[in-house]
Amino acid sequence: MIAFLLLMAFVLPQSHPADINSKPCMPARYNNAHTVFLKRHIPEEVPKTWDNNAWESFLRKIKTCGRPTQSFFRASEKQRVENVCTNAGGKTLSGNLCISKEKFSFVTVRVETSEGACGIRNIRNETKHIILACEQIGDACQPVHFEGNPQSTAPSNNQLDCGSKGSSGTKTTVINVFTFLLALVAMVYIL
Repeated sequence: MIAFLLLMAFVLPQSHPADINSKPCMPARYNNAHTVFLKRHIPEEVPKTWDNNAWESFLRKIKTCGRPTQSFFRASEKQRVENVCTNAGGKTLSGNLCISKEKFSFVTVRVETSEGACGIRNIRNETKHIILACEQIGDACQPVHFEGNPQSTAPSNNQLDCGSKGSSGTKTTVINVFTFLLALVAMVYIL
């Protein structure tokens, strides 16, 4: 019984993939992740004003009052944002993140979320390189998450371009199967 518990403690953590891909453009775990990204960051009818009441009404309409910090792009920027996940538009950063080669202007809204509130604390226009998690959905590498860039990080020319198809994780799977078989042989030997 102890050998079985040791086996499970050793093998299970290594055989389940993490929620985040190890590099950009690997297959997405959730096929609707890009759609959710678009609804959160490039929704229709983004206010063209700095009026708190207009923004509060907008956030209530799209049902995102529970998110304390939200960033929005104009619909006209959709293709340019998506291009960050391509060779032409982005550089790899870390994990599955790509950073834009060019700066973007976008609106960041900070919301008071306590006890169901949807009060606007701050609306700010920002211009900086954007950081996006990019994953393979269908036949395209697409943004699935907007990551803040509080340090105003810029892309490095030493990094690879984004957009190349990621590995399917075959090497990791082979290692996990080998580890499992090795642990199984050890358990049989112990018993």
